[in-house]
Amino acid sequence: MQDLKVIGVENGALLAASEDGDRFRIPIDEVLQSRLRQTQIEHTPKTKLSPRDVQAHIRSGMSAEDVAAVTGAPIDFVRRFEGPVVAEREYIVSCALGVPVHTAIEPDPGEGSATFGGVIRERLASLGATDERWASWKEPGAGWIVKLAFTADDIDHDARWSFEPKKNALSPSATRPSHSPSRASSRARSSPASARSARRRAPPTCPASTAAHSRSRSRCRTSS
Repeated sequence: MQDLKVIGVENGALLAASEDGDRFRIPIDEVLQSRLRQTQIEHTPKTKLSPRDVQAHIRSGMSAEDVAAVTGAPIDFVRRFEGPVVAEREYIVSCALGVPVHTAIEPDPGEGSATFGGVIRERLASLGATDERWASWKEPGAGWIVKLAFTADDIDHDARWSFEPKKNALSPSATRPSHSPSRASSRARSSPASARSARRRAPPTCPASTAAHSRSRSRCRTSS
């Protein structure tokens, strides 16, 4: 393949010459312009991603693969810094599940206190739910969000709570089935998505079949 050197522009075309002196005329059409733009983008220096930036993305709920795709950073570089934040997100889920609650039915003295996670899982069992999945992430200005996803009657659902670790308090967030048919919506009303740990001002709904309230500042009551 010969190397050509651009020697000028004439009537919307590039004039090029080879080392042998042969001359060529290359029309400046849309294909050439597109290729030139693509080459320019590929060679544009990318902004260097700092470890703090990587961890902020992971903390917001992204995976290492997501961060690499969005920022253009090498996946190996991203994975060097994701570990502590992934552990932090798992810890937040653990803390939320461990929030203590009281139920209307006195627990067996030998069983200890009921917890938010225990109440939710009892409700899931009563629904015959499967594929229980918990996750957490931190939203700017909104704090930590804890999410439960599960499947009931072949329909996927999710439930979300805002969580304040320092106060050990949960409050309801969005509740949505992942399918739009009316059957899915009706199922969602009976799901643990309505589980709510409450605050002093507005006690929300809890998924347990009995009334429940937390030992701290929150309380729950049976959903209607």
